[in-house]
Amino acid sequence: MPPSATPVPGMPEPEKSAPEKPAAAEQRVTAVPCGPFANASEKKALDRLKTGLQAERDSGPWVLLTNLSLSTADRFQSDEIDIVAIGPPGARVIEVKHWTAQYMKDRKTLVERESDGVARKAKKIGTKLRKVVPGLPRADGVFLLTEAPAKVKDVAGKKIGGMAVCTLTEWKAAVDFETPAALSAEQIKRLARALEPRSGVALDGSLRRLGDCIDLKLRTSRDSRFHRIYRGLHAARQERVWLHLYDLSAGGKGADANREYEVWDRLQEHRWAPRILDSLQPAPGYDGEMRFFTVAEPAAPSIRTRASDEAWDTAARLRFAREAVRALAEMHAADGKPPHRNLTPETIRVRHDNRPILDSPLLTSGSEALAAKKRNETLAPEARGQDSGAADARADVYSLCLSLRVLFHGRQDENSAAALTTLDGGAAQEPQARAGLKDLETAFSKLLGEEPPAPPAPAARFWSEGQTVPFRDSGYRIVDRLRADDSGALFKVVEVSPSGDDLGTYAARVEYEREAGERVIAACNLAQSHPARHEALAPVVEAAAEWRDNAFTALMEWVDGSPLHEYIGGFSQREDEGLALRWLRTLCAALQALHRNGLLHGGVSPRSVIVARGGPVLTGCHSACKLGETAAAVGLYY
Repeated sequence: MPPSATPVPGMPEPEKSAPEKPAAAEQRVTAVPCGPFANASEKKALDRLKTGLQAERDSGPWVLLTNLSLSTADRFQSDEIDIVAIGPPGARVIEVKHWTAQYMKDRKTLVERESDGVARKAKKIGTKLRKVVPGLPRADGVFLLTEAPAKVKDVAGKKIGGMAVCTLTEWKAAVDFETPAALSAEQIKRLARALEPRSGVALDGSLRRLGDCIDLKLRTSRDSRFHRIYRGLHAARQERVWLHLYDLSAGGKGADANREYEVWDRLQEHRWAPRILDSLQPAPGYDGEMRFFTVAEPAAPSIRTRASDEAWDTAARLRFAREAVRALAEMHAADGKPPHRNLTPETIRVRHDNRPILDSPLLTSGSEALAAKKRNETLAPEARGQDSGAADARADVYSLCLSLRVLFHGRQDENSAAALTTLDGGAAQEPQARAGLKDLETAFSKLLGEEPPAPPAPAARFWSEGQTVPFRDSGYRIVDRLRADDSGALFKVVEVSPSGDDLGTYAARVEYEREAGERVIAACNLAQSHPARHEALAPVVEAAAEWRDNAFTALMEWVDGSPLHEYIGGFSQREDEGLALRWLRTLCAALQALHRNGLLHGGVSPRSVIVARGGPVLTGCHSACKLGETAAAVGLYY
């Protein structure tokens, strides 16, 4: 349990992680397609190398880059390399040919010219890789013939035109398999990335951006190849997301990805399920190789966080516990749905209306192993350290009951004590001794008696998506929490009409302290009274008449796009330089418009500039002051 977690009696201490098992055989060989196969012969050669290397149980990691386009200078045409094999002995450049011995004899001049070409490619590869690993052994080239053995037996194992010739039965010689190891696993990965940067995704999940998703952090094991899960930010929508990435080249099938996505899609009819943002689709730049979909990370607080809210009374907590039990029962009843396996005080969240969200980034069956290793404090005993089929739905009951204890631990009233006793019944060590979900629902209903009225809206620190907040005679539905710190929060909101129609999207600020709130209101009023009109300035829509606790402080125009700081380090070409200069001129003109009106922005930063489709837009006039004054900048830009 993390040091900051609240200790809860009855919750076991986390077990020490078991030593990592060696990667399975299919993990030792990674084939990275850098381009399409030119013919069936190339695919046949790759399949033979993969099969042979997989079968060698004691071999180290191998990376096979296929159809690699290599250019060492802009003035030369790129070389097309059939296969680059990188493994413990070093690197080999493999030219795949469907030649027969007779063909090579009849066209000796052609073969020698091809041999010179392979030698040149090998030299380029060696020179490039030696900059990464200075001690890299010589990178030789080799012909790999895919014709039937009887048609190439006269040239097998020989050198023609100075180049070694190997057949498919001599695949070990083609990759120099028998030579003692000279490279470590990490060096092999570095060399592969040097030739093809995208190979990092296949090798260890290294991925920082995919489409509109940025700041990606891998949350599943690096050994998981087919299905990886990342936590990140959807740049255009400014929402936290879980990205599910499926690597079809790692042995999985598109049907497997479809099946897992369909599970999520079916759950969308339930209020407790996280929202799908991006449906299953090809990954940009990896069409035919990878597919992905994204799920919004709920902005609602976890039950561990909300449990600290003293205004959340016992009756409301009992009602929430019953709703959580009902939600899990619905999940188990869903057609084809596996157990959740990831119920913790952090993944069970509280909506504004006191209903649960079962936040489940590791919901699907391929990821329970990671959940078992990292969340042992709520994982059922029979599921710890086991594979995905080792436990049934009763393991979820154990996890739910142990997690819900944080709601009632330390409370002195009679109903809280009764609730803890009820939860103990579902957290028995033996699966057959645990209370069922129907029994738990009945027990909580008895404790509640008559259905209590809905609790009042929580404090602003606990606001969540879907909640409607009144402001200036209108209602605004929270879409997501964009930023938050100890001083306040910034939300993406949609104005809703009395009939429920969406009227427009805005950014809404909340300041927790009066002093900061009054500064923001004064700055917004100043910006509205000195309107500087420019297409690259996001105006203040409305400020509160006065600061009030748990209410919006100001409403600002919403700008679709990504913060400028996400582009840092991404400009490298001459045309990028021209684009950056145009953006800079636009921002200077916007600031000049402010200055002509006697205003100082007071908070210009890479985070306060949003790059929209039409160009950069400067946000954050909530920090404005008159020229000559000192701005009291308040953060939380979007």
